[in-house]
This record gives sequence, structure tokens and C-alpha cells, in this order.
Amino acid sequence: MSRFKYRFEKILSYRGHQEKQKQRKLAEVRKLEQAQNDKISGVMKDRSRTQRKEAEQLTGTLNPVCLTGYSRYYLKLKQVELTGRELLQQIGVEVEKRRQALVEATRQKKMYEKLKERHLERFNHEYNLALQKENDEIGQQVFLRNN
Repeated sequence: MSRFKYRFEKILSYRGHQEKQKQRKLAEVRKLEQAQNDKISGVMKDRSRTQRKEAEQLTGTLNPVCLTGYSRYYLKLKQVELTGRELLQQIGVEVEKRRQALVEATRQKKMYEKLKERHLERFNHEYNLALQKENDEIGQQVFLRNN
């Protein structure tokens, strides 16, 4: 009897390739998300470092020029942080879109894998039936020759 040949093997291979591509795309966006999180945490650390520095300088006479500079710097940091958080939110939406695309690609691939399993089971069943039939015929011929 012939070997098992799955007629949708190329489609299954293509679906697997699509799934891997979508995994890579999701990883790229997650990497961007992590970089943005790192950037925001860097801004927050910079702010706290600047606040400590400012607190040290407030122990003597107040310098209005210095306070104005700190105020401007805080506004700039806040602006950078807000922009970063907006970008992070947009990246989060993109991550979710790509995750959904990956889930769909995985579902499509699994569908063809299940179909392949069922075809293989059916092939093995038919092969075993044919083999059993052949053995029965051989047994019957041997029985008839001996009688």
C-alpha cells in the first residue's frame, strides 16, 4: 500500500510560516513597548534625582533663577512623560492587534493540524483493514491447501 500523503501539507506549512511571522511582528512591537516603558521610567528617575538635588539647594538662600530653571525642567519632563505614555498607549493597542492576529494564525494552523491527524488516523485504519484482509486471504488459502 502507498505511503500517507497529506494533500494540504503545503497549506499547513504556509500557515506555520504565517504564524512565525506574526510571532516576530508581535515580538517587535513588544520590544518597542518595553523600550518605551524603560524611557518613561528613566524620565521618572531623572525627575526624582532632580527633586533631591533641588531639595539640597533649598537649605540656604533661595535663588529665583535656579527655581525657574527647575520649574521649566519639571514641565519638560512632564511633557516628555505624557507624550511617552500616549505613545505607550498606542503601542499597547498595536500589541493587542498583533496578538489577535497571532491567535487567529495559530487557530488556522491548528485547524489544518487536526485535519492532518484525522486523515492519518483514517489512512492507518484503512491500511490496517487492507492488511487484515490480505492476511485473512493468505490464511484461507493455506487452510484450503491443507484440506
